[in-house]
Amino acid sequence: MNNSTAYNEKELLARIAQDDQDAFSVLVEEYRNKVFSHALTYVKSYEEAEELVQDIFMKVWNNRHRLPEVEQFKSYLFILGRNQLVSSIRKKVLHYTDTGDTELPEDLLLPDRQYEYKETYEVIMQGIEQLSPQQKAVFTLSRMEQLSYEEIGERLGISRGTVKFHMILALNFLREFVRFRGDVGGILLAFCLLSWQ
Repeated sequence: MNNSTAYNEKELLARIAQDDQDAFSVLVEEYRNKVFSHALTYVKSYEEAEELVQDIFMKVWNNRHRLPEVEQFKSYLFILGRNQLVSSIRKKVLHYTDTGDTELPEDLLLPDRQYEYKETYEVIMQGIEQLSPQQKAVFTLSRMEQLSYEEIGERLGISRGTVKFHMILALNFLREFVRFRGDVGGILLAFCLLSWQ
């Protein structure tokens, strides 16, 4: 994106932050197909991909007051998309874990990897239980409730820097925990859950 386009996008984001629905439509038109293609790659279902796209752009709109602070909208959108995808995966895995099913549905992410994703998710959940109380709280609020570092800091009464410190420790521990357990089949899920925010 050149400086002119970046400037125009900044202008667009500022207009959206002021409740300009036309500007929002332009933004959706610009990014919708890319977001849809990315989602479809993982969920393998046209309907689910459409639903994810709607959810992602709904989050953009609901948090529009933050848009003027966004330096790189593509990165911001990627993080929102990743979080929605992880949330979708988590709901499916928890549904099938709670109902006692031994196999996940065929359309869960990449073919022939369903069982490995479930195992990896379970290993990560075991690792979360071994985190210190503060690390567990920070990780859970970030990855499960998808709060920003600022929101986590407010909720826990600690600074953003302290939140980031605990998040780094939690992520490093969980990566090592997954690696030690030898569950490498669910690399995508582990990456989504354990990548930097």
